[in-house]
Amino acid sequence: MPLDDPVKMSYVDQILDYMNDANENNNETIDFSQPCVRKSIRYVYPLFVFLHVLIAIVSVIGNTWLLIIVIRRGFYSDPTFFFLGNLALSDLIKVLFVLPVTVANLLLRNWLFGSFLCFFLPMMQYFPVHATMITHIMIAIDRYRLIVYPVKSRLPAGLCVIAIWLISICAVLPYAVYMKYLDLESVIGPAFKGVGICWVNIERHIEKYMRAMFVAMYALPLAIIAFLYVKVSAEFKSGNDTSVDHIHCSRLQDSGEAMPESRLTWSTSDSDHRLEQDAPSDGSQQPVIKDRDKTNITITHESDDELNIVKEKRTQKYMITMVGLFAVCWCPLEILSIVTHFIYEDFENEGGFIVTYLTFTWFGFLSTSINPILFASWRMSSATKDRLRGYFRLSNRRRSSSHDSYCRNGNTYRPNDTTETSVTN
Repeated sequence: MPLDDPVKMSYVDQILDYMNDANENNNETIDFSQPCVRKSIRYVYPLFVFLHVLIAIVSVIGNTWLLIIVIRRGFYSDPTFFFLGNLALSDLIKVLFVLPVTVANLLLRNWLFGSFLCFFLPMMQYFPVHATMITHIMIAIDRYRLIVYPVKSRLPAGLCVIAIWLISICAVLPYAVYMKYLDLESVIGPAFKGVGICWVNIERHIEKYMRAMFVAMYALPLAIIAFLYVKVSAEFKSGNDTSVDHIHCSRLQDSGEAMPESRLTWSTSDSDHRLEQDAPSDGSQQPVIKDRDKTNITITHESDDELNIVKEKRTQKYMITMVGLFAVCWCPLEILSIVTHFIYEDFENEGGFIVTYLTFTWFGFLSTSINPILFASWRMSSATKDRLRGYFRLSNRRRSSSHDSYCRNGNTYRPNDTTETSVTN
């Protein structure tokens, strides 16, 4: 294979320079067919490996549990939970397939993954992230239709999930055009069997594509999600401007006939409602519910298709928290992915560059372990939360009680005592 490509020659020269430098300083021969950790991070890479493994373990356990809960309890019949299951699936793909290869690529100087992964790795790194973002858009659209236009049917979650993955895959296909691979065995000799160089072809101006993906798959979706959630929050707030609000929900049957109207009337008192159902005094089927401040809340049941406003407000809070934390976690890595194409990496700045990339990568994958924790907090009963709060309060009391007795000026003093006892040696 002729070495007429100056880019290929530059990479080959860098490898030879690295080998010579290693031989002069360490008096050892480097086997590039084996993993070679970058010298600039050889003292800190165990810490990054530990942190990424910790995130992977928490994420696998949490998202597997989330999927099991959604499937076993039949939550998937609700589009919101169906989309949450899709989020868990995309997070599992990230930590099981994307995270190991990404970290290895950052830690190792030599490329040992062959030509296929050279072209496929960038696509594999981004398409589950895009799937997560589009899923959040679908959740926001579905909730907008549910709250603002309750007469409309909800999104078909199954078809939406199929469309999400198709769009995500199509969006990352151009990455293969910008990648180049050089087999070192065919260039240098059998000593480099199985070793290659994988790099981005800067002549094709990948920075334009990266900027387009940043806008289309990060900035614009977040703007759409923010707009929809603001509209939903405004709808909730408009109901709180009056003392009593009515929500009319009707769903169309497959035959085209409208189901009987369901109406929910509730008090907008700011107190913490602990609802108790009282039997109706007139013998009707409409229960009267009273909270702790004795405010009457009447629910008219004309069908089973009701909209629980308190529940929907709580769901709204957790959905906003999920997408907000996802955006915050991935923002540094999204920006760094654009900036890196304007910075030339050399031996002098390699250490700082790799450490920064590893840190931002860990911060991005941190979002994969946050969703199961938020889901558990969301679905956890009030009694369980109260027990947990009581446990932590008890633990704090035990720790504080150990400090109730302390020494001051050679005397042992207890705040609850009125006397001081001298300390004898």
